[in-house]
Amino acid sequence: MSMLRKPLPSTFRINASCQFFQDICSQLENDFRKSLETEVSDEHEEDAIRPLPWYPGNLAWHLNFSRMQLRRNQALESFHEFLKRENEVGNITRQEAVSMVPPLFLNVQPDHHILDMCAAPGSKTFQLLEMIHQSTKPALLPSALVVANDVDVQRCNLLIHQTKRMCTANLIVTNHEAQNFPGCNLAKFCSETCMDEAKLQRLEFDRVLCDVPCSGDGTVRKAPDMWRKWNAGMGNGLHRLQVEIAMRGMGLLKVGGRMVYSTCSMNPVENEAVVAEILRRCGDSVELLDISSELPELVCRPGLSTWKVRDRGSWFGVHEDIPRYRKSVISPSMFPSGKGSQDVEVNTDVVDADMKDSTDMGEEGEQERNTAIDDSNNGDSAKTEEKTEVDCESGEALTRYKKLNFTSTRTEHSDYPLHRCMRIVPHDQNSGAFFIAVLRKHSPLNEIQVVDGVKSEQSISKDKTGKLEEDLGSDKVSSEENIVPQQVVDNTNAVDGEQNGDMDSKSSKDKSSEDAKVIVKETEKAQAGTRDRRQQNQGRWRGVDPVIFFKDEVTIKSIVSFYGIKDSFPLEGHLVTRNPDTSHVKRIYYVSKSVQDVLELNIKVGERLKITSLGLKIFVGTVIKGRLTVHV
Repeated sequence: MSMLRKPLPSTFRINASCQFFQDICSQLENDFRKSLETEVSDEHEEDAIRPLPWYPGNLAWHLNFSRMQLRRNQALESFHEFLKRENEVGNITRQEAVSMVPPLFLNVQPDHHILDMCAAPGSKTFQLLEMIHQSTKPALLPSALVVANDVDVQRCNLLIHQTKRMCTANLIVTNHEAQNFPGCNLAKFCSETCMDEAKLQRLEFDRVLCDVPCSGDGTVRKAPDMWRKWNAGMGNGLHRLQVEIAMRGMGLLKVGGRMVYSTCSMNPVENEAVVAEILRRCGDSVELLDISSELPELVCRPGLSTWKVRDRGSWFGVHEDIPRYRKSVISPSMFPSGKGSQDVEVNTDVVDADMKDSTDMGEEGEQERNTAIDDSNNGDSAKTEEKTEVDCESGEALTRYKKLNFTSTRTEHSDYPLHRCMRIVPHDQNSGAFFIAVLRKHSPLNEIQVVDGVKSEQSISKDKTGKLEEDLGSDKVSSEENIVPQQVVDNTNAVDGEQNGDMDSKSSKDKSSEDAKVIVKETEKAQAGTRDRRQQNQGRWRGVDPVIFFKDEVTIKSIVSFYGIKDSFPLEGHLVTRNPDTSHVKRIYYVSKSVQDVLELNIKVGERLKITSLGLKIFVGTVIKGRLTVHV
């Protein structure tokens, strides 16, 4: 607890893909390290600045000062200005040390498609971009792709601002609920005969980073207000969302791919319980990996195999001890075994016995117990309190449970190898707290059972929880595409009536049938053309500019000729704009081949991806005397 109350030291990471990273490392080692140790040696026993031993290449550095000390200490002023300047241009990234760990366990390769499901504010996304560019030769674009997603529009803007420093053409930023991230499966939108095997047909990922929303109790050192805000109900309320997001990520993962699940929480309900539920639903299709040897110098602890769940001032070791009216809040998946019984009554014998013990303790013991309950319930939402009052009016046992600090004597142990998970705690290496689990997908997820209610595979595809890959984003053709215009229906009905009423002339029937088929085909063709134009010009998502491929050959040829661009750097098919009127574009973005493939697939499936940003702004257009002029 004493370590949790100390300010969190500052840390930063050097961008290994930048041109001058070796010069920055040399400056830190030879200049700043010596000067800082001389100026502040009397105030600190440890090194003022040192590289993190577990980060590859000594590219991550630990400062024995908090952010506040960096701002206020005059001796650190020059170093502080250095950090701000290099961070602004993207040569370094100021990031918490434990936050750097999850991307390292993804084992990213130059040709991987990577999904960051909950990406904002973007430090991990930036780290992933560093990895794919670091492994590529200079002046060459990697074939990898990073899709960074976040549910909040404002946080997406922060994510875009963070990643702009990387100047990459291999990034797509999307705005979706992570648990409902859309799938792009071309097979559900056209027949097999119209599919080109050379083109991307389904959006899947080699690596998925699932850094889910959590209660954040591991961040109390950098966010002291968490001491006041935190309560046990926060983790319980987020558990199901975390499972949904993790299962969605597993559905989007390729067979043989790796997913990292992480939180900045120490609560097992948000950590080991979620991992156990993933393994429970996926069966032999998913394996929890032991990655303790991949970063041997990182100090961490194994995951827990047994724990209790806190709810309303009481501790529960098994789901059967949960009162019936709380079973909708406390699910069996929060417990180690994941097992629960339906509509278990309150164990009034245990309650009465505990109340008798409380009475024997006297007024002092009862007062102490009630104080603990009040503290644990501090911060509960008004909605929860209102639910409790309504339920407590219906039975005496429920009222007594609310006032009682009940502790279950029974415990459970998980059957899964949860010790392979990694727990990073603050007092081991003077850092924040973090939880990490690495999972590998061995086979498609064909049969998944949801523990809550034991739902079948068909019902899972209709729920938000535990979606299968076959239902990636509930890919369904819009009902608009299946509507036949009334004019066509009337014409067809008229033809049918004519066929039934006029049996004298066979040629008349054949001619009418042919006319009806022509009308239907022409209408479908016109409808498809209108739909394609609407998608290209207006976009599907309100308030979000559509992504349009820039195909003005005259302008492209003039750009190539004026700037002397070689054929080794192709522009055709790699230029996009966000303006439907391509004759008055203001900004032109360059995208990599991997991003181009995803954009083409997204257009074919009806623009299922809500893209807020992509690629690298490379040209700016200006209209002079009615003519488009483009410059860098």
